[in-house]
Amino acid sequence: MKTKTKVSYVVLKYDDQTDGIYMNSSSKMTPGFGLPEYEYHNQNDSLTDIAEDLAQQLNFPYYKIEASHVFVPFLTVYNENETKIYHYVAVVFESTRDEFSSRRDESWHRVKLDQGTQKWSLPFGNGLIDSNDYQFKNYAKTDYAANPKLNPEITFSNVMHYVEQETLNFPILGLLSGDKFTMRQVLHYQDLLGIETLKAGNNMTFEHQYSQSIQTIQDDRMTTSYRIKKEYLQK
Repeated sequence: MKTKTKVSYVVLKYDDQTDGIYMNSSSKMTPGFGLPEYEYHNQNDSLTDIAEDLAQQLNFPYYKIEASHVFVPFLTVYNENETKIYHYVAVVFESTRDEFSSRRDESWHRVKLDQGTQKWSLPFGNGLIDSNDYQFKNYAKTDYAANPKLNPEITFSNVMHYVEQETLNFPILGLLSGDKFTMRQVLHYQDLLGIETLKAGNNMTFEHQYSQSIQTIQDDRMTTSYRIKKEYLQK
């Protein structure tokens, strides 16, 4: 049986002009809300290889992505027209704070979870096509949802649940600021998304919670910044 590898991805970015977090959607693969995807042709298919390939795919002229800011949490294997498909799903943290770039079939939507209704709200923000607003339930409220048919709404919910779970181990949302971030930025990004994993505190409690995963950077006497240790960014 022939095999084929595909990669779908969610790019998350913070825009300081509108003070919002956005994700990219694509209408190329499915009508309505969909995620961009491409076929992966490299014979090497480790998670590191896939992350590096996706970063290279996105880097020019669309984004400026480091492979260490790409995570590949999901793999679905299925048969399609006598071909075995290995379909990976990635999440990418993009840190160009004031510029929206996209392919012609992609658009950007602001991301917010309503904790009361447990619905994701994705109003249109930027792009050449597909100016629709989207809203759908959070399929992964307490755990990952089964998704054998790769429904993009379920995929997105699972990706965001992954982000929440990883926040327990290291401040993954800090990557929206690049390689250096502050506690306040991480908490602000979480508030913008509407997730409640990390509780507010001070630098001391932040450093205690993430003592294994972050390094302190003393920028000046007024501001303490952090970076994520390399081992937490390795695939």
